[in-house]
Amino acid sequence: MEEKRQQIKLAELKLQYIQNQENRDFQAQQAELNHQRQKELQEYIQSVNLAIHKSNIEFQRWRFEQEKSLETELAQYNRETQLAIAEYQRETAIKVAHNQAEVQKIFANWPLTLPPAQILESYSHNSLIPLRVFIAPPKVKFERFVEKPQNFPDIELTLNQQLRDFFDYYSQQGRPIEFLAGAWESKRFHSEASIKALFGMLKSEPTLILESEFDGGYLNFRIAYWTIGQPKYSYQTIIARLSYREILYNSAKTRALTWKNTKDKLIALGKTQAEIEKRGGDNEINLKIWEEEQSLREAGIEDNELEIHYKINRKHFEDLYQFLITCHCLVAGWIADTHHLFLHDLTPLLPQLLPDLTQNIPEGEVTDEVVGVVISGYEQIYQALAVERSHWVPELILKLAQGLVNFPNQSWAKTQLLNSVEYWLKLRNSVSQRNRVSEESELWDAVNSVVTAQDLDYIENVNNLLAILGETHRVNIVQTCYKRGQNHCQKGEYSTAIDDFTQVLLLETNSPDANYNRGLAYSKLGQYQSAIEDYNQSLQLNPNYAEAYNNRGNAYYKLGEYEKAITDYNSCLALNPNLPGVAHNRDVVQGVWDEKCRQEQMETEIKRQEEEEKHLQEREFKFDVITVNVLGKETKLEHCRAEFFKEDLGNNISLEMVSIPGGTFMMGSPEDDTEKPIHPVNIAAFSMAKYPITQAQWQAIMGNNPSSFKGANRPVECVTWYQAQEFCQRLSQKTGKTYRLPSEAEWEYACRAGTTTPFHFGETITVDLANYDANDSYASAPTGTYRQQTTDVGSFPPNAFGLYDMHGNVWEWCADPWRSNYNGAPRDGSVWQLCGNTQNRVLRGGSWYTHPRECRSANRCGIKSNAGLSNFGFRVVSLPPAWIL
Repeated sequence: MEEKRQQIKLAELKLQYIQNQENRDFQAQQAELNHQRQKELQEYIQSVNLAIHKSNIEFQRWRFEQEKSLETELAQYNRETQLAIAEYQRETAIKVAHNQAEVQKIFANWPLTLPPAQILESYSHNSLIPLRVFIAPPKVKFERFVEKPQNFPDIELTLNQQLRDFFDYYSQQGRPIEFLAGAWESKRFHSEASIKALFGMLKSEPTLILESEFDGGYLNFRIAYWTIGQPKYSYQTIIARLSYREILYNSAKTRALTWKNTKDKLIALGKTQAEIEKRGGDNEINLKIWEEEQSLREAGIEDNELEIHYKINRKHFEDLYQFLITCHCLVAGWIADTHHLFLHDLTPLLPQLLPDLTQNIPEGEVTDEVVGVVISGYEQIYQALAVERSHWVPELILKLAQGLVNFPNQSWAKTQLLNSVEYWLKLRNSVSQRNRVSEESELWDAVNSVVTAQDLDYIENVNNLLAILGETHRVNIVQTCYKRGQNHCQKGEYSTAIDDFTQVLLLETNSPDANYNRGLAYSKLGQYQSAIEDYNQSLQLNPNYAEAYNNRGNAYYKLGEYEKAITDYNSCLALNPNLPGVAHNRDVVQGVWDEKCRQEQMETEIKRQEEEEKHLQEREFKFDVITVNVLGKETKLEHCRAEFFKEDLGNNISLEMVSIPGGTFMMGSPEDDTEKPIHPVNIAAFSMAKYPITQAQWQAIMGNNPSSFKGANRPVECVTWYQAQEFCQRLSQKTGKTYRLPSEAEWEYACRAGTTTPFHFGETITVDLANYDANDSYASAPTGTYRQQTTDVGSFPPNAFGLYDMHGNVWEWCADPWRSNYNGAPRDGSVWQLCGNTQNRVLRGGSWYTHPRECRSANRCGIKSNAGLSNFGFRVVSLPPAWIL
């Protein structure tokens, strides 16, 4: 629950900030959030501040979408909280309902035939929560009528069946209602007492009780309702002391008058009085009673002095029942809509059913009163909904207005229409206090000031409703936005004008004037390319638009596209030679263009020279070479440069190859028998990879990554000699050049880079110079941090040839088979193929895993060719490019 509270508070603060409601309590409210939620809020505030810098319409659209999202999020969090509480209440109530002692107490005041446990345990977690409806129907006392009706229908059964049909329709529309007809046991428990008892056990269950009664000659109709999370039930009187006999008598009068029209037609056909009276039945009797009543009134006798009783039959009771059924359906639909709107985000269904639902009930004050209660109920719904989901409200109010438009009293629909528009304006911070009678025009002026193409569907519904109501006013979004754009241009508000003309073009794409005017606004803001695009569209729609040619020429001139500007000025003059200033502008641009051509010729030559110099610079790179003494202290720093070229491997990945000059060096060392005898080797010029092959380079060629220590710029490892060979073959196929592993002699020559010391750095090695197991040291250098993994290539200083990571990081495969010494080794630097152990291949340079002694320039080892450990890598060599030679 605390986590849910944090989510709700964060969403509330976000909504508060975006609605520009930050106040002095805002910081204090932030303190209620934990650290993570405060961080989320600050990130959101930054996104809002960035969005504010967009154009007005863009920001408004963004703000609306954000508000909708946040309101939905808040509603969801609140609903989840209410459901959690309701589940706890349900479980508690079920325990009570199964306690025998408690059961006896409950049933002492329980008004239903169903035990509470049976109701509570019918809840399903896998579907929408239904609204449970109970009906407490009235009992008609027929002895109150002089003429008792024969074969009259049972009011409870009739109500049940009609409500059952009504609720079935709701359920078919995805709004489940569980109608528990016949559950009300008797009239012994009723009114507040029965509602209190039900609420005590069923507060976790959304419930509606429809209670009607005949009190003497009067009808009362009340409802009780509660939903999940509601701390107290609502108990409301819908109809109080309505004379139901008057409804029956009005039905008798209405049917009698209808019969009078039929009777006149029969008389015209020559039917006899006996035949007519036989056909008329009760209607003929009631017609005579009505005529007598009318004559008495004409004689000045007051209604309260008349003791007139109409003959009541089954049809009149059916009319009464229909009235009562309609009242039940209206109220039940309103409550069902409330339930499903707040719990399931389903829009109200009743407004669209109102015309059909009310067509058979009589007009009059009572009907108006019932409909007024329903309308008031929806107004309460939308007022509550405005707190959580304000962006739903205008559409919902408008749908209510559409449902009311066919009522004789059209003021209901008109009022709801104006309410909808007013709330729509409120969401756009444009509502003003007004008098609906005398200042309705101000409302439509406010609409015209903010309406956009995004509002098309809503405005079309508004216009349709205005037409049905017989109103002359209409909202024309295209004309409104166009006029608004022109007004903003006159005021120098060009960004806002662009937004307005954009709205026109969203709805009317073929509007050359809107394109032209938006182009003018773009030009005023210096956004000439956007202006040109609008002029292009305008001219495509109207090729004879001289002003568009002229202004496009001005825009081209501002962008320095002088030839195009001159062409447009000429086109303009061909259409309208007298347009002021065009010829002068053309001559000015022609002079500028001529001078520009001369300047461009000079600049082209200068640029050619610069490009040649730049090309030379791209062939070499600069670097610093460090030399250290036996203690590992720096004794020398040299600035060097080397030639190189890049091999493009695709996807912005390249392979840098450094030119290695030819020369002679002494290969080997006296430190180990495998490094003897020391012998001279003559090396021809070649190119070598600046770094060990990286994981990104391997991935580009091989399509996988076998490495243990992942990182695009780390050396690839876990590579066998055979896999390194395959990489060379694929690289050669991709580039059209020959790439291979270096010979052992080439590798040592490249590593030493003209030095004769154990390392190309000098007499020793340190953790600042290479990546190796620094738990051990070499010569008099100190120990250091053992990194225990590879590092990004190029993390340490290079040698004099510009090669990096020649000592440590990963062992590097060479092409040569393994031999235990150099007896008989070739002196030309080639791969020593003859008589070697081809099962083992040479590795050079040491690694992150090895001691410093094994990282020496001369150190060598032989490893199985199919071994691929996490410290085995390689680099490639090739012939140097022609421009290096």
